[in-house]
Formats: sequence, C-alpha cells, structure tokens
Amino acid sequence: MVEIYSPSGSEEELAKFLQDQMTSQGFKVERDNAGNVIGHMGDEGPNMLLCGHMDTVPGEIPVRIENGILYGRGAVDAKSSLAAMISGSSQAMKRRTAPFRVTVAGVVEEEGSSAGAKAMIASGKSYDLAVFGEPSGASNIIIGYKGSLQLHVTISTRGGHSASPWLSKNSYEEAYEFWRAFRSSLINNESESKFSAVTGCVTNAVAGGPNTNIPSQARLAIDIRIPPTIKAAEMIERIEEFTKQYEKNHEGVRILFAVKDHTEAFLGQEDSIVIRAFRYAIRKTMKCQVSLVKKTGTSDMNLFAKPYSIPMIAYGPGDSSLDHTDEERINLNEYLNSVEIYANAIQQIASLKQKSLISQTR
Repeated sequence: MVEIYSPSGSEEELAKFLQDQMTSQGFKVERDNAGNVIGHMGDEGPNMLLCGHMDTVPGEIPVRIENGILYGRGAVDAKSSLAAMISGSSQAMKRRTAPFRVTVAGVVEEEGSSAGAKAMIASGKSYDLAVFGEPSGASNIIIGYKGSLQLHVTISTRGGHSASPWLSKNSYEEAYEFWRAFRSSLINNESESKFSAVTGCVTNAVAGGPNTNIPSQARLAIDIRIPPTIKAAEMIERIEEFTKQYEKNHEGVRILFAVKDHTEAFLGQEDSIVIRAFRYAIRKTMKCQVSLVKKTGTSDMNLFAKPYSIPMIAYGPGDSSLDHTDEERINLNEYLNSVEIYANAIQQIASLKQKSLISQTR
C-alpha cells in the first residue's frame, strides 16, 4: 500500500489494489460513486464500521524497510491503520465465537474535501459503532478531536505610490497588525490544555503587486481549531464582533472574512462498548496500560458524529507527530500488534453484544 503513491484525488490505483486484496481475504467488495472501496463480512450480529482513508498528503518518500521500520508516505497517516483494519477483520472472522458484521471502508480525500466520508454518510446505512483508522499509537485510543474553522480574510486599504508610503496605509502591514490583534483576542496557543483552548495559525498570506505600488489588498488564510465546548457558529459570531470592532478602530482599513469550511469538535464517552473492547484487546495483546487521548487535529470521525449517535473511537498504529512530515515511518512490530488488537477487539464486541442479548432475553 505504501509503495502505491496516492495523494488526495489520486487514489484509483490503490483502490484497485485493495479491491483485489480484500476480495482474496473473504470480503464482499463494492466501489461507490465517490471512489471508496467498501468491503463487507458477516450477515448477523453487531454491525461495525471500520473506516480508514486511502489518500495521503502530497510528497513522495522513498519506500524502504530498515531494522524493522517501514518508511514511506502514508506509513503513519494512515495506510497502516487501514491495512490493520482489513487484516484484523479477516483474522476475527476466522476465529469468531460470536456473530458479527463488519464493513471496512477505504475512503478518498480525507486529507482534502472528505468526499469519501461524506459519500458514506449520504448512503444512509446504519451501524452500531464505528472505528476510524488514525495513528493513536498501538496502546492508545482516541476519544476526541477538536473542530476546525478555515477562514479567508481580506484586508483592503486605499493603496498608493511606494515613493510616498506616509500617505497611504499598507494592506500588508495592516494584515500583520490585524493578525496580531486577532491572535491576542481570540486564540490561546499558550494554553496549558491545547485540547480545551481555541488555537490557530496563519497558513497562507498573499499581498503585493507592482514594485512601485503600496499593496491595497492582502489575504490571509487562517486555520482555527475549536474545543468541544464551543460550537462553530459561536466562534464565527466572536470573529464577526471582533472584525466589526477592529474596523471601527482602524480608519481606512476594510476587513472581510469568509468561512471556507467548518467542522464541529467531537468528544465521545469513555465507557462505551467500543472503548471497553479495545481496552481489553490492547491489554490482551500488549500486556500494558491503555491511555484515552484527545487530539488537537480533526478527522472524518467529526463528520460522522452528528448524523450517527453511536459509539465511536479512532485507533491505529504509529506516532501522529510524524503525520505530513518527510520522516513518516511505522514500526512493523507495532503494526502487527495493531492487527491482533483489531482482531481481538472485534471478537470482544461480538461477545459483549451476544451476552447483552442473552441477558435481556432472560
């Protein structure tokens, strides 16, 4: 999988490979209109969705194995997680002692538009629980992700001739001052709890034209991450109020902002059936303590949270600090442990559901 380069929008070759591999492992495989690869196993028992993404960020990394470490784009984010889902489900089916149904979905464009996840949601199919393939580290379970706001801000001034900079406001300089005030008022990157705070940064800045002109327009792209205690609409309202006041205090400066995309935060319960099953599976496989973690990023799990009121977690091997870097790598022993953990967790969910049904019948 890692040898097949698959940046967002170019997942077709990997999709065909996975379709063949999943079929050979006993899945009934289909492709949807978005390009997702969807494999099904089992016809009764709890219905589980295991959702991983096929795409990566751009930028190829030479694929190699050294001292039990696999290097390559997607090794961490998140082909190892998707591969573990596929192999773990296949192993669970071979060992099953209680019935279950599992759907493993390799979705497209998680790193971009989330078109794959949106197509899965639009299909209207129901599930009893969901697991999303993201690097948590083999002994950790992700229970929450922050939400996000993607803003485009345009700062406009009258402009003028560069020979007389004292006569005109410079939109580039005003953009810098605006960002400093914005960050000071609305963002707290220095908070001790990064998950509970509003954090953010400028991801792109553009200004300028001919060398003899004072820039009359500057544009900023701002990425804001929101905790579960704040809804996107509330954050947008804060930004609107700040922008109005900033304009009022800065004559000759016009500020326009547009929300290009937004995603609500998600924080799941800590005692759901899926968490109990993965705790059991991790302890059984690795003989270690299990940590529940909250991530400052955003994943497809956030999108599923609103339409699906079901237990959800994210789980997968790998160090998430290597995401999107040129140092992406996965320890193959950790990967193999995660395969076993998926197999054990799936069986445990089936067993817990069966015991619950028997108890209810009594």
